Amino acid sequence: MSKMGMTTFGVALAALLCGTAASAQQIKHAWWETKGVQGPTLQIPGDITDAGTRLSPQLGGFGPGSPVFIGFEGSTQFDNALLARNFIPPDTMGTVGGTQYVVTTNGSYSVYDKATGNRLGIMSDTAFWAAAGQTGANGDTRIMYNADAHRYIMVAFGANTKDLQIAVSDSDNALGTWKSTKFEGFAGFGFGATADYPTLALDKNAVYIGTNNFAPIQSGGSNSFRGTTLNVIPLNSLFNAGAPTTAGMKQFTTPYNPAGGQTQDRGFAIQGVNSTDSGSSGKAMAASLFFYDSIVYNVNGLNPNSAAGASEGPVTYIGEDPFQTQGPARQPADIAANRRVIDALDERISSSVYEANGRIYMLHTVDSLLDGQDEARLRLVVLDSATNAILDQMDIGSAGYDYYQGSIAVNAAGQVVVGYNRSGLDPATGKIRFYARIFGTAADGTLYQRGGEYLLKESLTNDYHNGSLKGQPAAGRQRWGDYSQVSVDPNDPNSFWLIGEFAREYNTPADGHPGGTGGSRWSTWVAGINVLAVPEPATWAMMIAGFGMVGFAMRRSQKVKVSFA
Repeated sequence: MSKMGMTTFGVALAALLCGTAASAQQIKHAWWETKGVQGPTLQIPGDITDAGTRLSPQLGGFGPGSPVFIGFEGSTQFDNALLARNFIPPDTMGTVGGTQYVVTTNGSYSVYDKATGNRLGIMSDTAFWAAAGQTGANGDTRIMYNADAHRYIMVAFGANTKDLQIAVSDSDNALGTWKSTKFEGFAGFGFGATADYPTLALDKNAVYIGTNNFAPIQSGGSNSFRGTTLNVIPLNSLFNAGAPTTAGMKQFTTPYNPAGGQTQDRGFAIQGVNSTDSGSSGKAMAASLFFYDSIVYNVNGLNPNSAAGASEGPVTYIGEDPFQTQGPARQPADIAANRRVIDALDERISSSVYEANGRIYMLHTVDSLLDGQDEARLRLVVLDSATNAILDQMDIGSAGYDYYQGSIAVNAAGQVVVGYNRSGLDPATGKIRFYARIFGTAADGTLYQRGGEYLLKESLTNDYHNGSLKGQPAAGRQRWGDYSQVSVDPNDPNSFWLIGEFAREYNTPADGHPGGTGGSRWSTWVAGINVLAVPEPATWAMMIAGFGMVGFAMRRSQKVKVSFA
């Protein structure tokens, strides 16, 4: 563990400122089994980058009755290239605090005034972690805000990707001092192993960090999937008066064992369930390794001071409506070869899961087998947290468009905000866009939409692709995401903050960059939504009519299907 001491994030900024079932014997996806030697992020070489002009914050003009009260640009690939941290995908992530909004990407961390959208500072991720006392970072950052402690928490790879490092702010000011600690997220292998895709969740007892574990089968070989780990760290060990520690941590590692089938299925991309409820147990959710379904299970025997005696409960397959893994997303590109290349990831639960009022809310991307469309949809599921039974599930989508990279947050009143990307082939409306929707929760746990579909930001190009230049066919895997985020304002539970990705203009002289050589550029967009600005539906008839107008499919599930110890 280490302390910034006299070196603060703010001091460092002064120097660095820049302005349906699959076989139980085999996992579903071959690319889960082997990670390419390029690793989880790709560095883009050979493209000179001029400083990008930051888009102006928007404080009004969202239309009559719009719940959106602010919109502003977060960090961009132009920013990161200037910091010599030019990566794809950005792994867009952010959270709202008392007075600030913090954005993290693969390559940079930046802080914004949440009242104005003005950027207060930006620095490289490696510079931040060096100031915090660690040796560097390799991306996959997640960040959240602990409203009880009034402090931020951040997790990322260590310089050795089998390690995870955690930083906790000393105060509500993200520009102030941070302290950090590091632990081995994937033990038993040397340099080259990866505790990949770390997730982050908080409840009243613990901090939950899930990882997908990869390691080479032989020296110099590609990384192969070796299983998963759920790290459960007592809340008070991290949010104490001194430096954060992992004292009392419990690691639940499940090796990949295809012969074990369901009894070895703790899923992929494990997400702890964020909750403000008290009790001695927590929850975790994940996409099943072996079946097209999601799983949920308890983490028992917890308290804020120790997880040493914790145990994992049996896995419940929740019994979702049939789906398969979606293909690439579409866009109205000028070049036909680029019209279906956007990597919409897969059905992993890529962003946060929330519990409120005895219900669990989860969102992930699927290709539903019920709508007859070869298109990506967002699957929104509500579970009874006591029984794990599905109370409601719906697919967000409409014919002609792909919906992907969704995220969700829920307040104590059961109000739900979902953020996501949407794109399609239509030249007028098909550019990659960042949207939001608002839902309420009825007494029986079913959802109803409040208002319409709110456009937060549209991409500045109709042909985003990386690894090749403007006017060329896309080359390689077209990474997008890998996630977005929604968070609830700690000062106002009716205000939600969303961050997602959009595409900036190309880095060419014709697009305003005299020294640019033609690469695509991603960017991030932050928006604030107040759910009270949207009235509740006057009647169920009006609500159902609203669903029809925006192209919803809503289905309620039967009981859960089966549990395995």
